[in-house]
Amino acid sequence: MRDVPLAPQLAEPSPTFETKVRPILEQRCVVCHACYNAPCQLNLQSFDGADRGANKVKVYEPSRLTAMAPTRMFQDAQSTSDWVKRFKFFPAISHSKNPDDSILYHFVQQRRAEQRSGDFNAEQATACPDTVEQAQSYLKGRPEAGMPFGFPPLNDAEFATVKAWLQEGAPGPLVKKRATLPAVTRWEAFFNDDDLRSQLVARYLYEHLFLAHLHFGDRAFYRLVRSKTAAPAEAEEIATVRPYDDPKILRVYYRLVPVTETIVQKTHVAFELDDRKLQRFRELFLEPKWKVDALPGFDPDVAGNPFIAFAAIPAKSRYQFLLDDAQYHVRAFIHGPVCRGQVALNVIDDHFWILFTAPASDLSVNDPHFLEASAPDLRMPAEGGNGLEAVYTRFKFHQLAYSKRREALYEKAAQGRGLADVWNGGGTNRSAVLTVYRHFDSASVVYGAIGSTPKTAWVVDYPIFERIYYDLVGGFDVFGNVVHQVSTRQYMDNLRVESEDGFLQFLPKAQRPAQRAAWYRGAGLDDYMAVVNPLFGGTRETKVAFKDPARAKEELWDQLKTNVLTPAVLGDARLPPAPMRPLADLPGAFVQPFPDLALVRSGDEVFTIIRNRAHANVAFMFQEDRYRLPAEDTLGIVKGHVGSYPNLFLVVPPGQLEAFAAQLKGLKSNDASWEAFLDAFGVRRRSHDFWAHADWFAAHQLRSEPIDGGLLDLSRYLND
Repeated sequence: MRDVPLAPQLAEPSPTFETKVRPILEQRCVVCHACYNAPCQLNLQSFDGADRGANKVKVYEPSRLTAMAPTRMFQDAQSTSDWVKRFKFFPAISHSKNPDDSILYHFVQQRRAEQRSGDFNAEQATACPDTVEQAQSYLKGRPEAGMPFGFPPLNDAEFATVKAWLQEGAPGPLVKKRATLPAVTRWEAFFNDDDLRSQLVARYLYEHLFLAHLHFGDRAFYRLVRSKTAAPAEAEEIATVRPYDDPKILRVYYRLVPVTETIVQKTHVAFELDDRKLQRFRELFLEPKWKVDALPGFDPDVAGNPFIAFAAIPAKSRYQFLLDDAQYHVRAFIHGPVCRGQVALNVIDDHFWILFTAPASDLSVNDPHFLEASAPDLRMPAEGGNGLEAVYTRFKFHQLAYSKRREALYEKAAQGRGLADVWNGGGTNRSAVLTVYRHFDSASVVYGAIGSTPKTAWVVDYPIFERIYYDLVGGFDVFGNVVHQVSTRQYMDNLRVESEDGFLQFLPKAQRPAQRAAWYRGAGLDDYMAVVNPLFGGTRETKVAFKDPARAKEELWDQLKTNVLTPAVLGDARLPPAPMRPLADLPGAFVQPFPDLALVRSGDEVFTIIRNRAHANVAFMFQEDRYRLPAEDTLGIVKGHVGSYPNLFLVVPPGQLEAFAAQLKGLKSNDASWEAFLDAFGVRRRSHDFWAHADWFAAHQLRSEPIDGGLLDLSRYLND
């Protein structure tokens, strides 16, 4: 990416960066400077990002009236000179061989000179000095703002390494081209078969896998891209805002391109390609008898609606594809480009379970005409891009029309819901039940039904699943304007309610209105929901038998766990150490001081404490505090690592877990008890051994999750 002919002052590439400098950047800098929420867009996941530099334009600016040009690493420009000329990036490192010419050097040096405490919210930092002189002036006014921001400075050896690298001219790494694996050749051949059916299937798969970190069983990851060139020529990626945008050429080739950036947990969505998966794709998409006479075009009203673009592919095949790797697809919703999104995430509750409709019970994929007739009403705001045609209201009318048509389909079948209507994953697929935790402005998804019975649950069918994906992933533009982003968020409200209503249909008919009202509390909410999101499916009685209708929700889960979901699917529920279990999912005063996400080390084991924030409802985008119910907050306590953005590390000395649990339970909302708790077990930002603890947690996660693990983001870590 660094354009050597236009920058002759650069030193020759050397192994110095990869072996000495990159580990320091990963451990001390990438923990904040990654993804689109990297302060000043300074992305340090690779040398290319460091060389690209910084930019004053905020990616996360939901109030902007016009969309900004995307600035995706390795996609929207191919050289540092392009980033500078086209997007106004400015250098953070200098190749002059004088460290004083590098903005990065001044920030790192300043942190070593001044380590005072302050308000260290990296994502609210607005100053992006674009010259050394501006950097020096800024640091003079804010001497505590050196880097790493709010954490202990680089130690002597780390600082000396960075300085020596800059004195060498900040050379890039020796680039070794990754050998083309036989598996890559096989998969590219599959994705690029010439017949029309194969081309349509490849387009469908690409639109669902473009965000994935694809792998063949190890940590060598690839991206699936649309290329102008076929193998064996080098891939020339076609960079478009959305995966279904017009590529402007007659034939695209789907290529596997190596991922060279440091893997960070918040954007890491791994998907394995192996021989079994290849055979499965052939079985799902190519063995059934169906035909396509012409490939769909790229007009937004076609390409932006998967129910039109891919109508020729059997709906059962599409749905089973989503189910096979449901955890991946749901994780794509969560680990996509929204690295900072309180408004985006307040569309969901803080803890809920997801189930899926069994394919044989999903009439939308079994009725040969239903989806074809419904496709015009399954349109989504992304179809309108960033223009006024994306305004949510018109899509809401379509969604209501679809819901009425779906209701008529099930009424005609007189089909009430029973246990057999829940997909059980064939008894072995762990994606059959998923748990989602929200951490205020981030979220996580894990296998199994984790924690006690949550307030809400979803049952997702094919049209819901596909629309969530295209609303939040395939059609979402993180660089879009306020119309696009608000409409996307509002449309997701519809899909959440549809999913919740899918769960309600398993409860006794008489219990559904009261259960729904408990989820949507607030003055006037009953009338609002009756008009905006009326309860569909309320007339058909459930086939599930209940002993105590007042406990129907709990009984339903008991029956599902006993009769539908096997131990292989449910797993071990990720139970934390025994002393912690009585505190899990229990409301109380001790919950109030806790942050959203804390990682706890006990010996060589880790468990996660998650604050589940209770809400009267999640029906509105703004003023979330108005609907908060702090007295109902609980702590989810889960074995292993959960989340990408820890707010706190806690370390329990050997033999003190019972004391830890007792002191936690005794916490009050006043500062004194919390401060004493932190003094006993907390790792504070200013602690001299902070980095040793951070490195331990990072290493432990990679050991316990060798494929799915990635570096954690520390930008939300608690202030001292």
